[in-house]
Amino acid sequence: MNSDLRFDNTEIAFSQKSSSELRKAYLMFKMMSNPRWVSFGSNLALFGLKVRLPLIPQIIKSTVFRQFCGGVNRSDCSDLVSDLNQNGVKAILDYSVEGQESEEQYDKKTASIIDSLQTVNGNDGEAFGVFKPTAIGAYSVFENALNTDAKQDTKEAFERIRKRYVSIFNEAARLNVRILIDAEETWMQDSADLLALEMMERFNTNDLIVYNTFQMYRHDRLEVLSSWISTGRNKGFKVGAKLVRGAYMEKERERALKLGYNSPICKDKKETDINFDNAIRLVFENIVHCGLVVGSHNEASTLLTSTLMKENGIEPGDPRISFAQLFGMSDQITYNLAAHSYNAIKLIPYGPIREVLPYLIRRAEENTSVAGQTGRELTLITKELKRRRILN
Repeated sequence: MNSDLRFDNTEIAFSQKSSSELRKAYLMFKMMSNPRWVSFGSNLALFGLKVRLPLIPQIIKSTVFRQFCGGVNRSDCSDLVSDLNQNGVKAILDYSVEGQESEEQYDKKTASIIDSLQTVNGNDGEAFGVFKPTAIGAYSVFENALNTDAKQDTKEAFERIRKRYVSIFNEAARLNVRILIDAEETWMQDSADLLALEMMERFNTNDLIVYNTFQMYRHDRLEVLSSWISTGRNKGFKVGAKLVRGAYMEKERERALKLGYNSPICKDKKETDINFDNAIRLVFENIVHCGLVVGSHNEASTLLTSTLMKENGIEPGDPRISFAQLFGMSDQITYNLAAHSYNAIKLIPYGPIREVLPYLIRRAEENTSVAGQTGRELTLITKELKRRRILN
């Protein structure tokens, strides 16, 4: 492993946070360590917004929203992006509104994504554009488009989605802006993967523009990634891969159990970790044909990547390799990477409080369920508060 890179330097990790902000983060993660508090808070927030209780939006904004979101709109995030950039960290701004469904809304969202590429192109603080497939097309269309008995209106809707993809990546290629395509649930992902692979073949022949997200808690993803790399090598395009562990584990397992098919998810965290790290190794074995974003809060996987970079003679700032963590989490990874000149990125969600609440609830639930995550955050924050002589 790379002995030069360590993640226990809390002075670097929390240099951008005031003591007041650290105390608030401590309380936030302390609450998220209790599943009952998370369940109660999530239900209260949903109910409060539904019946328009006056204090609920402000409570959400001053707690979980402040911890995990950059603001209500892109302009709200500008100071944060600037602060990150001063610390050697780039940003990805992600409009995290879910569940909007109409052709008009999909066209508006596509136009919004294209407009945002101009901002990314003109801002040294932003590293990638990003979009979620179901932000520009109906979930039901992605789910059914590849079925042999798909209805004609579904096929036509899928073709409109394909045209939206092309319009987005045409502009991205013109501006030389890289874009991450988010991953979603397995039962709609095949259609999204088909479009992502088509875009890579069309737009990744010279520069790396298109990056697809591979959720490595799926036991089939290593084989899929290997197949894409082989296809790219044969057809003359590069594969942009963002590796994540995955965001829908419980949902995937529950659906598989309910409908009686084998779960697509690895049996446990250890198996997921092995799959994730093997995907990193696979990319490095084919680095001439790939670009990599390691989207991970796992210190061991991050160290593995830095070690492989060193072994392959790849400099920390090589544009082919980036590391990304969610805003509000794992600052010990992000800022220590940046301090060693690696391409460190914070993915910053934004959007109106009411619309981003599903995302916020998912973050809280994941911090409760991911083994060791909240404990690690609390340990490091406590260490820094003690270093500042705020805690005994």
